[in-house]
Amino acid sequence: MNAMKIGTALITGASSGIGLELARLLAARKHDLVLVARNEQRLVQLAEELHTAHGVAVTTFASDLARQGAAQEVYDFTKGRGLEIEVLVNNAGVGLYGEHSGLGLERVDQMLQLNVTTLTEFCRLYAPDMKARTSGRILNIASTAAYQPTPFFAAYGASKAYVLNFSEALAMELVDHGVSVSCLSPGPTDTGFFGEIDQNGLEIAHFAKSGRHDALTVARTGLEMLLSGELSRIVGTKNYWRAAAGRFAPRSMVAKISKGIMRSAMARPPASG
Repeated sequence: MNAMKIGTALITGASSGIGLELARLLAARKHDLVLVARNEQRLVQLAEELHTAHGVAVTTFASDLARQGAAQEVYDFTKGRGLEIEVLVNNAGVGLYGEHSGLGLERVDQMLQLNVTTLTEFCRLYAPDMKARTSGRILNIASTAAYQPTPFFAAYGASKAYVLNFSEALAMELVDHGVSVSCLSPGPTDTGFFGEIDQNGLEIAHFAKSGRHDALTVARTGLEMLLSGELSRIVGTKNYWRAAAGRFAPRSMVAKISKGIMRSAMARPPASG
């Protein structure tokens, strides 16, 4: 794979967590940035921080990517500004837990729009430009939830399984055109993703705050993948072996084990204090 060009990087979900840390790492490498997230104030603050620290140009676009047509709006914005996106990081995502039959339909639709459809549309929109230039890097963020059925995270896990399979297939389509696609699968990471879970007292050792990776560690792994063009990686040795075990065991067994763990945790009362 050719060396990674110092071009403009577009990062979704850039205002916090993994996306924020990737923005800082790419700015330190002198990439100009396009930062996309819902919180305009945070984006502006981050843009000022990165421009001051690294002298890079930082463009912000506040958008709710869980809306239909949001990816097209971002693409049209960058084209209108004459910005060539060399690096695309599809980081924005959200998770819902609980019995699928009891989840709000609107929230499920929004999650699937963000995790699946918007990510797919971003790849569809920017890939032709990368192919025409015979250069480009795409990093899609999946999850270790992609590797096994997870009752009570059913739709979320399925959305990340889509991201994993889509990314690996797209990589094979684009590799002969000088474009790499990488898929990063973090395990539990200490970001805002777990805000609702922590508030509701879902106590699972695998999700425990003390055992989560920090966002910077995950972002550094993502940067390594962008630089090397690596296809797919799970963050953390324990997470890797958990995912591997799920692949070798019968899927019915894996699903039952996951169900037992999740049901037991959800049945506990929220922690006090």
